Amino acid sequence: MPTLVGFNTFAALPEEQISEKISRRILSGDQGMIVWWSIGAGVHVESHSHPNEQIVWMLKGKMEFRFGSKRRVCGQGDVVVIPGGAEHEAARRKRGDRFLRASAQ
Repeated sequence: MPTLVGFNTFAALPEEQISEKISRRILSGDQGMIVWWSIGAGVHVESHSHPNEQIVWMLKGKMEFRFGSKRRVCGQGDVVVIPGGAEHEAARRKRGDRFLRASAQ
């Protein structure tokens, strides 16, 4: 994954189509990254974990997040901080969503 030094815009970053209903743009530096996700209706991200802390900022729509035993429907402006190693999942049942996820690499 290429890293960026200097100035750019998110719109200039290439959009990667993960599946029919999921796309992302990745902004990566030397020690961290921000991922812009677009999630369509009916998508369920299976339970998984990452070694690094994940920070999610909901930009549009609503998604249900779960980490550990905690579960919440998050909407525009909500943030979620998922500790490193914590099992988590997300589900989108209706319209498409937009959110940013930041983490250390």
